Parts: sequence; structure tokens; C-alpha cells
Amino acid sequence: MIRRKTVRLGETLHFFWRENPELYHKMLEARVQRLWGELFGPSIARYTTNVYVKNRILYVSMTSSVVRSEMLSMRKRLVITLNEHAGSDVIDDVMIR
Repeated sequence: MIRRKTVRLGETLHFFWRENPELYHKMLEARVQRLWGELFGPSIARYTTNVYVKNRILYVSMTSSVVRSEMLSMRKRLVITLNEHAGSDVIDDVMIR
């Protein structure tokens, strides 16, 4: 089938994400995982061993108890910052282990 009318790439992606919301949410979760290292820099990333999202909760494993306690004290701010940079309400809570 030959298409005569051109379609913009943005429109095509918008249609694809609308038709596949589960894939869109998984993409946003991957974006949050990537943002963890980018937003908090190499000093925090050095103490982070594992970052993953499950059931709208971001799980982060830390090797330093001092850094872990600092991050625990600012959990709500972490959720707000990560959601703002992801561009959507992706996570509800952060569990730091």
C-alpha cells in the first residue's frame, strides 16, 4: 500500500503511545531509572548499586549508610524531582535499601 499523504514523526509516535499505554509507562520507568544517576551526580551514583521500578515504587540499593539516611530524609522531594524530570507521574514512592 502506497501512502500519498505524509505524516509527521511526532504524530506517528503520539498515535503509537496512545495505542500502547503499557509500553509508554515502561519507557517512563526506564527514564526515571536513567535520571537517578543524571540528577544526583556521580557522588550519589557511586554509592548506588541497583535501581529499578516495580508497582510505581522506585527501589534503590545504597552501599553507604550515611548516604542512605540522607536520601531517606528527603524521599518526598526525590519523588517530586524525578516525576518532574520524567514529564509524568511515574512513581509514587522511593524505597531506599
